[in-house]
Amino acid sequence: MDETKKALETLRTDIEDKEKRKVLRFDEFLDIAKREPERSLRDIFQLFHDMVKSYVSKGEDEYPDDPESIGFIKYDCSKIFVRDSDNPFFADRLFANRFVRQVESLRQGSRQNRIYVYEGPHGCGKSTFLNNLLQAFEEYTATEEGQSFEIFWDIDIGGEKVNVSCPSHDYPMLVIPKSYRAVFLDKLLSEKMSEFKYKLSHEKEYEWLFKREVCTICKSLFWALFEKLGSLDKVFNMIKVRNCKFDRRLGEGISVFNPGDSPIKEAYLTVVQTQRKLDAIFGANLVKYVFSPLAKTNNGIYVLMDNGMVEERISSLFLALMNPEDKESIKEEKAESFQGRIQYNKVPYVLDVPTEVKIYCSIFGEQTDLQFLPRVLKNFARVIISSRMNAECTALKEWIPDMKKYNRYCDEAGLLLRMAIYGGTIPQWLSEEDKKKLTAVVRRKLIATGELEGERGFSGRESIGLFGEFLRRYGGKPKLINMDNVCDFFKHRVSRDTRNENIPKNFIGSLVNWYDYMVLNEIKESLYFYNKEQIHKDILNYIYAVNYDVGSKIKCEWTQQELEVSTEFLKILGSCFTSTDLGDHGALEFAKEVQKKFRKVVAQLQSKKITGKKISETELYQELFTAYTKNLKEKLPEPFLKSDNFKEAVKCFGTEKFKTFDTRLKEHATHMTRNLEEKFGYSEQGAKEICLYAIEQKLVDKFPSKRS
Repeated sequence: MDETKKALETLRTDIEDKEKRKVLRFDEFLDIAKREPERSLRDIFQLFHDMVKSYVSKGEDEYPDDPESIGFIKYDCSKIFVRDSDNPFFADRLFANRFVRQVESLRQGSRQNRIYVYEGPHGCGKSTFLNNLLQAFEEYTATEEGQSFEIFWDIDIGGEKVNVSCPSHDYPMLVIPKSYRAVFLDKLLSEKMSEFKYKLSHEKEYEWLFKREVCTICKSLFWALFEKLGSLDKVFNMIKVRNCKFDRRLGEGISVFNPGDSPIKEAYLTVVQTQRKLDAIFGANLVKYVFSPLAKTNNGIYVLMDNGMVEERISSLFLALMNPEDKESIKEEKAESFQGRIQYNKVPYVLDVPTEVKIYCSIFGEQTDLQFLPRVLKNFARVIISSRMNAECTALKEWIPDMKKYNRYCDEAGLLLRMAIYGGTIPQWLSEEDKKKLTAVVRRKLIATGELEGERGFSGRESIGLFGEFLRRYGGKPKLINMDNVCDFFKHRVSRDTRNENIPKNFIGSLVNWYDYMVLNEIKESLYFYNKEQIHKDILNYIYAVNYDVGSKIKCEWTQQELEVSTEFLKILGSCFTSTDLGDHGALEFAKEVQKKFRKVVAQLQSKKITGKKISETELYQELFTAYTKNLKEKLPEPFLKSDNFKEAVKCFGTEKFKTFDTRLKEHATHMTRNLEEKFGYSEQGAKEICLYAIEQKLVDKFPSKRS
């Protein structure tokens, strides 16, 4: 029993502390308004704005020093649309920038009698977006930072008592008669609040405080009490203030009307019991307790879910969802006055790659990407997004008339380039000339193009279905999911009609070319290391080794390293010096030339003991050093990526057999693997698999280096 009492007591304390609304006297509310005017004097539009700005960080501009920046910001909207949500909504960069701009406009200009319609194709996530937005708003308004205040009346005259809630949730300050309000606020706020007082009297966002009337019920009660009591102090003693409660399920502050809801048949509701008490105090019908069915969302949010219901006057933040066919219906009705009040906001399909990937990981698990080689999951997303984009883009053609010059990195229509820009990235592979031409004007045109896309192609639901099927087919295998799997899926596992209808022609081939080029450069970068000491040892080992027959196992006197003079050894180092792909014969011929030059060096140094130091001072050494360093980054990886022995060494990496390979092969295989892990996010398994992919796909031949 003690445990039961303790549990109930804890529950009682928690609920009363959190849920019980504190009732303030009117003068107590005024004290709060005096101390914190920006928090206590805000209407629904300012409150909604503050909620979004509180949850959405300032945002990041990846190019802050770029004079041509257009403020296309990376916003993190997860606190509103993802956190604590059973069904998260992922806002891509285009949508996030539109949403934040619209919210910022709520603090400016006339917002009354406007309907904010979010339109988009089926399966784009409109309902999810709005449900999560309303959930975040409820959470915010339950905090001290998000408090909003409302009037209610505690009337006691001659033993007749009645509590009257303001059905319109009117702001307490509006009970001050409009003609006296400006002077009252000026006197209330101290000179220390001069900055806020200036905003109050000059900025449009606070016009409502001076123009709006309190609701009819509260206005009638105020003047009826004043007439009856003859004292303003006594009237104010009967005005109480409490926190507004926003609860969409109860229809308090947030009301959601769905197409399946029963229609409201009566224009007004009468609360009989309250009316009788008011009549007993003031006389029959002197104060009428009647209010609109939308009164509960006055100074709140009214939401229409996919339908066209209209209320003649709107004093709420009015949000609506609309499908394309609904918009056409409104046009057919020719309701010009209604259409003039609508501000359309698009909710298209996702158009940036990281957001599409977040959707997959949210549904199939945050560890989903660990089943893929780097870039491959994003490439699946790129195929999906390509279906949602327009092939023609005037802004892109004006900027880059000939996209063919970038065929190593991009498709001819520039879809991959536009995806990057929609995600806030300016690709490094663009020429300096084209980067300079990417002015603010061009950027705005490109982003404006994005605003017109995302209305066709694979819907959000279809893309999730396709990804689920893809994961079931290729996931859970010993090997990581690779680009061959992506190609196989879209070329052979999706119906021809679906593929041809949605995926642009040749896009997958261009995507593979782009991927292959990027992968090859990652591997080249990972194989490269400019280590002067290592280069010094390589040259000394090579000069020493050319004096022995192929197959000999020797120890270099100058470096103390044990070497096997194999054809592979001579080919790899010979290619580093010559900048050509030496075959067996070429490697042996070049070794003979170096041997001849070395004999001349020996003749010159015959009276002195030959050492590594002495060799490094010779013309032969300097010639080889210059050639090696010149070709190192571009050419060094190529012999390895064409070497069968290197391929076998990579296969055996991490096993006992790996120890049996040539020291040089082991060093480079290890260096490459670690760099792929550290620089490009590969796992050890992934590093091995991507290197083998590059060798088997002969990427060195596909993208040959420029010969000097």
